[in-house]
Amino acid sequence: MTLYWLLSVPAHGDGHVAWRDVKSRVGDAEVYDFTLPQFKIGTLDTLVRLSDELAKYDTAYESTTGKFIDTLRNLTNTNNSSLASHLLVEDKSVDMYVKSFSWNSSKYRSDRSLPEIVGQIADDMGATDASLKTKLTQYNAIKNSLATVRRKQTGNLSVKSLSGIVKREHCITDSEYLVTAFVAVPKNQTREWTNGYERLTDMVVPRSSKQIAEDPEYVLFSVVLFRRVLDEFTTKARDARFIVRDFTYDEEAMARDQLMAREIVEQEEELLDNIAEWIKGSFGSVFAAWVHIKALRVFVESILRYGIPPDFLPILVKPSGAKHAAKIKQSLAEFYSYLETSTRASDRAKMAGKSLARKQQTDEGAFDMHEFSNVLSDYTPFVFFELPWTFLDSD
Repeated sequence: MTLYWLLSVPAHGDGHVAWRDVKSRVGDAEVYDFTLPQFKIGTLDTLVRLSDELAKYDTAYESTTGKFIDTLRNLTNTNNSSLASHLLVEDKSVDMYVKSFSWNSSKYRSDRSLPEIVGQIADDMGATDASLKTKLTQYNAIKNSLATVRRKQTGNLSVKSLSGIVKREHCITDSEYLVTAFVAVPKNQTREWTNGYERLTDMVVPRSSKQIAEDPEYVLFSVVLFRRVLDEFTTKARDARFIVRDFTYDEEAMARDQLMAREIVEQEEELLDNIAEWIKGSFGSVFAAWVHIKALRVFVESILRYGIPPDFLPILVKPSGAKHAAKIKQSLAEFYSYLETSTRASDRAKMAGKSLARKQQTDEGAFDMHEFSNVLSDYTPFVFFELPWTFLDSD
């Protein structure tokens, strides 16, 4: 599992000292700059509202990122090692992009208000997600058609196409009154068929049944009868568990079916390739949008936590493992525990608790103390967010 931490700590007017403080507490974990622009701060009410919105977008875009990867994995049927080579962000691997993150000011102008920036990211992601849904709908339609074609080609004699199995010599094609029916009979009932088909209805030509083909489950027989009793014969045969196939010998129709089957296979392959390439090309913008949302969360929460003017240091940390991560998180929490006694941090924690309480009461009609306790247990005195890159953890 690759886990990144995005955190910010008070700079107290000297970012170099703050950097050294963090570095001294994380041991051999990798530490990188996570530079953010000087955004327009806006009002406190706006920041509190954005805090809630960004949390929702964060969860949604993590899900979208996973959806892109799962879809590409299913379409290409490749293992995670091969898949990772296609997951590029701005022509970099995910790891390199995160480590060298720089705010994309040409796409998300930092001189705009925070709600405008968030709205633009949300619009971009909404359009991308809608495009994915459209492409998958198209692909599933082709896939279902292909499944029908393959079932006709590879199923047993009760369902598969009889084109290429039934020949012209097996059929009566030039009679106004007589017709040849083709019946799939379960192998364990061939004796019943042979002894009883002539008595299923009147007007069945005696001794007209011929075996055409067989597979492990069914034997295909032909039988000649008068056209006027075909419907009655079909019903009686079904009652006896014999399956009368809906088939008319037509060489032109069979040629059209074969052509259509080839076209569906070609369309499926072409569409699969197109969707896979589109996902590869779009993944970078999806992942980048997710990281930009994370960056905005760091900024907004840092202002709410530490106040204005902005005086904090955003940092990227990459722990070396889960056990190591728990230790250095605890070390950081102990070092910055003094923040818990500050009026601003204390007020922010209370505000978060009240906000959660109101949400619980609104959504469920009753306050869930267990969930509230979980939130408090995840609270750190410094701004802290995880960026989990766990989508390729297992093959």
